[in-house]
Amino acid sequence: MTTDAAPPRWWAPTTIYVLVVFLAGGVLVALQTVTGPDADLLELVQFAPAIAVAAVLAVWRGRWRPPLALGMWRPDPAALVAALGSVLVILALPAAVLVSLGADPDFSAVRAGGAQLGLLVLAQCVGACGEELGWRGFLQPYLRTRYSVLVTGVLVGTVWGAWHVQVFTAGAAYATAFLSATIAMSVLLAVLLDNGRKGSLLIATGFHAAVNLGLLVFGDAGGREPLLWSSMAVAAAGCAAATAVFRSSRRPAGSAVPARPAAPRVDAA
Repeated sequence: MTTDAAPPRWWAPTTIYVLVVFLAGGVLVALQTVTGPDADLLELVQFAPAIAVAAVLAVWRGRWRPPLALGMWRPDPAALVAALGSVLVILALPAAVLVSLGADPDFSAVRAGGAQLGLLVLAQCVGACGEELGWRGFLQPYLRTRYSVLVTGVLVGTVWGAWHVQVFTAGAAYATAFLSATIAMSVLLAVLLDNGRKGSLLIATGFHAAVNLGLLVFGDAGGREPLLWSSMAVAAAGCAAATAVFRSSRRPAGSAVPARPAAPRVDAA
């Protein structure tokens, strides 16, 4: 027996996701202070977005299937190369700016030695995947069914940045610069992963983990964190614009990008 279940109002899954991601984030931060692990290695709060996705799936289980982008295999080669190249630009620009101002790189936070370095990379990839299951695995493809690539990227980046609530205790300049960076990087990933490209979760996870690993080298940025984040925002925005222009130039004349389908319904048994 099946029922013709109506999909939820468009804002309902987003609301559930945002509420749970903030609540779960607070719980996981408190849990880390009691149980560990070392926050320099892995932050438990990174799994809050994955928990929020599980909550959305649980609420509408059997009645509605949200659009998910969870591809880990056979990533689109062009998107993967563009993502890795963008990471280099996003880290190189602030590095050049900070070094020119006398802030030396700090490699002490990067653990040297085979096993330790390997463990750090693995932990960063696991944590980044926990986050990207929510940001680019669910929220981005879901909002993309309603909004343009640019608007989707801005919305996801705003929530992603605001979820790092600790930045608001560091002052207006820091928070503004940080939010500009998360929004710019989110727009870049929205451009890179649009049109349901293969291996989207793998690409987003690799991008996120590589940026996090690169940030370890900056340390405290010599007290110039707002400059660090704003430089990253400029670099990410430039990469997003360049990627969009390149994609547009390679599209055959007269062709149009197909509209993203609305989230499908699933009949409940």
